Amino acid sequence: MRKSIILTIALIASLSISAQTKEKQDSLNIPVILVDGVEVQSIDNLDQKDIISVDVIKNSALTRIFYPRTGGIISITTKSKKYLKPLVQKYQEDMKKAKSDKKPGQIYIR
Repeated sequence: MRKSIILTIALIASLSISAQTKEKQDSLNIPVILVDGVEVQSIDNLDQKDIISVDVIKNSALTRIFYPRTGGIISITTKSKKYLKPLVQKYQEDMKKAKSDKKPGQIYIR
């Protein structure tokens, strides 16, 4: 009787562990979404008329970059570049600030 109770508990525990492991593996099989080279979580606020092209990439060499998300890459190119513009603007502001902070005769390594 005692052995059967222990065996039943062990069986239930192993089933719940394997179910959790399977769920975790499935959740990692999601694609990476890149809009104009910028990773985004959702494309809900993207206008269909703004999209130039959509490419789906399922290449093991490229998906290694985004490991453990192995669902592939969805690359979307837009006309407005609305996700890329703020990044470029911030970079330009940072470079302008770095130039203004630079003192003559000093070497800065970034």
